Parts: sequence; structure tokens; C-alpha cells
Amino acid sequence: MRRSSWIAVAALSALAMACEKPESEEMDDAPTAAEIAAARSAIEAANAASLAAVTAGDVTKFLTNYADDAVFLFPNAPAMRGHAEIEAGLKAMMEGATFTDMKFTTEDVMLGGDIAVETGSNEMTITPKGGKAMVDKGKYITVWKRQADGSWKVVRDISNSNLPMTM
Repeated sequence: MRRSSWIAVAALSALAMACEKPESEEMDDAPTAAEIAAARSAIEAANAASLAAVTAGDVTKFLTNYADDAVFLFPNAPAMRGHAEIEAGLKAMMEGATFTDMKFTTEDVMLGGDIAVETGSNEMTITPKGGKAMVDKGKYITVWKRQADGSWKVVRDISNSNLPMTM
């Protein structure tokens, strides 16, 4: 190899090493098992409160788990941004159908600082007003943000059905 090539390799190696965090520093940034368990527990409690609110038809109570600037991406509907849009969208859904036998199952929680990403599955019976009941199974990803008071609020929420699309 020519001398200029060796210099370039040495410079790139030095740059790469300077950009890397020491292994001990990387470990300090990783959440502990206890932190992940605490976040998951708070998220599961919030999900239980959401289920109770939807079953009772209480949109206001449901919204207590959502940040003011949350974005709700429900299937077959435009994105709902903020409490006012989410409230209007949920009221319309609840006026058009009854939701029963609801179950959310948290499958995984990833934690990074004040952000938690929940992946899960859901199941519910939806009975449109004047229609036949149908069981829907699906999956979701919810992004939670830790608030100044230590609570967790939803900032992004998306779900979709596992049922085949019908036209």
C-alpha cells in the first residue's frame, strides 16, 4: 500500500475510535430491567383504564392517557391530531358501534430515556348500530412519553386489523 493510503486508513480508524462511546458509557445509557418493568406496569395500568373507559363509552376518561398533542391513527379513518380531534373521532365511533370483550395484550416495551414504545395485540367485539357483531383481532404500536410528573402519556397510537381487507 502506498504511504497516502496508510495515512488515510489511520485517520479513518482514529476518527471511528473517537466517535465510539466507551463500553462502560454505553451500558450507563441502557435502561435497567427494573426501569423497563416499571414503564411496562404503568402502560398496562393505563391500558386497563382505557379499556374500562371505552367499554363505558367515556371518551373523556379515555383521553386522560393521551398527551395534548397526541396523534391517533385508527384504521379506516384520517389521522386524529390532539385531544379535540381524537375526542370527536372516538365519539363518532362510539355512536356508530358498541365495543365489548376488549383485550389489549402488551407483548413488548422498548425504553429509551423518556420514550417507551409498546407493541401489542388486541381483540374486541364490534357491534355496529343495527348490525351484526363481529370479532376483530389486530395489533398496535403505541409510543408513550414520560411526563414531568413521572406519568406516561400516549403521543402516537396506531392499530390495524388482522382480518382480511374486504372490498
